Amino acid sequence: MKTKTLICCYAIIFSLSIQFSIAQNRTIELWKNRLQTETREIPKTDILLNLSKEYELENNLNESLIYATQALSLGEKANYKKGMAFAYLQLSLVNGKLGNKSTARKQRNKANDLLEEINQHIGNDIVQLQKQQLLAEEELKKDQEELALQKEEAEKKRLELEQKNAEVEQSKGEIALSLQTINELSGDISEKESMLLKKQRQLDKQADKIKILRQEKAIQDLALEKQKVVQKLMLAIVAGILLLVLFLLILYFNKKRSNQKLAEKNEIIELEMQRSDELLLNILPSELVDELKEKGTATTQYYELATVMFTDFKGFTQISEQLSPQELIEEIDYCFRGFDLILEKYPSIEKIKTIGDAYLCAGGIPIPNTQHPIEVIRAACDILAFMKKREMQRQNQGKPYFEIRIGIHSGPLVAGVVGVKKFAYDIWGDTVNTASRMESKSEVGKINISGNTYQLVQNHFACHYRGKIQAKHKGEIDMYFIEKPLSNNAE
Repeated sequence: MKTKTLICCYAIIFSLSIQFSIAQNRTIELWKNRLQTETREIPKTDILLNLSKEYELENNLNESLIYATQALSLGEKANYKKGMAFAYLQLSLVNGKLGNKSTARKQRNKANDLLEEINQHIGNDIVQLQKQQLLAEEELKKDQEELALQKEEAEKKRLELEQKNAEVEQSKGEIALSLQTINELSGDISEKESMLLKKQRQLDKQADKIKILRQEKAIQDLALEKQKVVQKLMLAIVAGILLLVLFLLILYFNKKRSNQKLAEKNEIIELEMQRSDELLLNILPSELVDELKEKGTATTQYYELATVMFTDFKGFTQISEQLSPQELIEEIDYCFRGFDLILEKYPSIEKIKTIGDAYLCAGGIPIPNTQHPIEVIRAACDILAFMKKREMQRQNQGKPYFEIRIGIHSGPLVAGVVGVKKFAYDIWGDTVNTASRMESKSEVGKINISGNTYQLVQNHFACHYRGKIQAKHKGEIDMYFIEKPLSNNAE
């Protein structure tokens, strides 16, 4: 009966281990199905890394090593440095478990190098997150080693239980031997009784009583031995159940802890991706960020009509000589930050870049619309008001101040992303050059627009015609000063 109970316990443990293995196999099958349908290289690299991690948790280190190697190869092909870094981390972890310490150390160093390189673009906080991930994986490895020790202890207890089972079987053998001895004694007594009956019939009753007493004693001894065997069997069953419950609890808590750590790692990765997206959105328009994430490249666009604005500080060199380098940078930063905040009010305008003390922006890109000439001029008016307020503040402080000129021109242009490192969104075309000429021919505190722009905004703003003015490399161009918004269009 004890053997049957032990077999049942082992069957339950084996069934639970099979169910846990089936759950892991289902996760692996899901990742493999996604791998077959995915065609993009970067998501495919991430799927290979997830497969490697699942096989590692299953302790199938050879398969884990294969998928991590494939992820590294695909990441290198796509120049996906984040994926390459994670692939080296995974290879380092698997080789460490396989005992390849030297290889694991080299691969970890390569991962650190890649993380340092990524750090040039997305900040020190991401590297710290990656290092925290390394520490978390080392802690997970320690937990797995602890679990292995617990499994070894459980195996020792199972062997002790089997030894106790053997002792029970031995006790059964002793009981059988006792019964055989009793039967032999009973035969001797019967033979002696026959002899005594012949010689002393008067002792018959006494002999019968002795026989009955001996039989009762043998029955009592047998019942006592049986009771001891039942007690030992019950103790063994209870011990087996306790061991099974303990094993299931350990398995449950380890699985729960692994899931929690995996969730924490996924949260760290999600935060890292959000920070990367925020950095990209500070550099590029959101539409191009989505295109870069999906395709890896951004398409250059031609726009039939856009409005370009240039600003420039008059006498910048002379004023810069009156300020310390720190004060100069702080004042330029203050002004350009104010310009950035003003442009946020106008959805059709995209900041392009700053060139020294010049500020360049364009309306009608990357999403074309019909309001961009009007909104660019309104933004220019806000910038003049901002600079006038700053001029009064600096005068009250007895400090030098910048005076601004603004030039605006409308026409066709090309826009796109250039470069591989420190890439930027930029615009090209004759429209950009003409807008620069509008700025250079403007006056302090004035907004100078071309004839093209005037044709688009004449019903919205009162303008002063300056006549045809000679522009460098452009010949004579009709130019206008913006005076004020017309009353029926003023906001």
